[in-house]
Amino acid sequence: MKSYVFLLVFIVSLTTSCKSEKKAEEPTVVVELPLHDKRVLILGNSITQHGYYVDFIEYYLRKQFPNNQLDIISIGLSSETISGTSEANSVFPRPNVRERLDKALTNIKPDVVVACYGMNDGNYQPLDSLLFKAYKDGILELKSKVEARNAQLILLTPTVFDPNPIADRVSKEGEPHAYWHPYYKYNDVLTAYSDWLLSLETDKLQVIDLHHPLDSLLNDVKRIKSDSTFIPDGVHPNKIGHFYMAQKILNDLYPDVVMENPVSEINRLEADSLFTLVSKRRDLRSEGYRNYIGYTKNGDTIKADSISSTITKVKLLDATILKLLNP
Repeated sequence: MKSYVFLLVFIVSLTTSCKSEKKAEEPTVVVELPLHDKRVLILGNSITQHGYYVDFIEYYLRKQFPNNQLDIISIGLSSETISGTSEANSVFPRPNVRERLDKALTNIKPDVVVACYGMNDGNYQPLDSLLFKAYKDGILELKSKVEARNAQLILLTPTVFDPNPIADRVSKEGEPHAYWHPYYKYNDVLTAYSDWLLSLETDKLQVIDLHHPLDSLLNDVKRIKSDSTFIPDGVHPNKIGHFYMAQKILNDLYPDVVMENPVSEINRLEADSLFTLVSKRRDLRSEGYRNYIGYTKNGDTIKADSISSTITKVKLLDATILKLLNP
């Protein structure tokens, strides 16, 4: 009997020991938070200046991770390029992000830089080798300067162009091309730019593809109703388009964050006081830092002497946001 009991205890002990060893060997699951507890700088053109996709990203990340620091500064500038090119008939050259890049990196000191360029860089004409080279040179310069500061670069492919809503003012081959008369197949140019960006991806450089998924979504909605779109002026996504942008970015960076149907969610968010405050904060901070870094557009140079007023106002909003997240 004693031998039987001893054997039973031995077996139980052995089993427990094996389970303990197995448990100890299991790796601890660490949730990656690519944009948290870092300073994040977002660069881009008017789509980024409009900022809705940044609002959606910030809102969902604050809701999902209320106890982790989120420090995003978005300074998108309308009309801006990274190629330094402009349409031949432009009265003023388009703003070039490379003219303010050093100041932005020096003053903001980001750990992560997210950049979305390409929509303006093809100058709304058929694919042109010189324009494409200027775009590539600009992207590679951005990459070099961000890496030189030991920051991580995340590139976003350009969004999509929809000629259907502006069919009365698109241009065909052989006709003059410009923003107000864009080439009717300009989306093919953006596809070429996007494919090149995707070819740059490495372990150290992440490229998030917005173009191809948005293109597929646009084709899907047109199959349901031919005149449907989320790019009502051909170039700028509406809020639903921005929602899709945010959804793809978060899906790549934070796959556990769930975003529901855009129409119902946008309606809900517009009644959510937290979203209103997050959006107000982003807009206030964006304008403050954009002016503090400075830029030249349409012949005017904008440069604020101080950022202190913006910082003070943002701190007040932060306190209110924190109370809503942790009532």
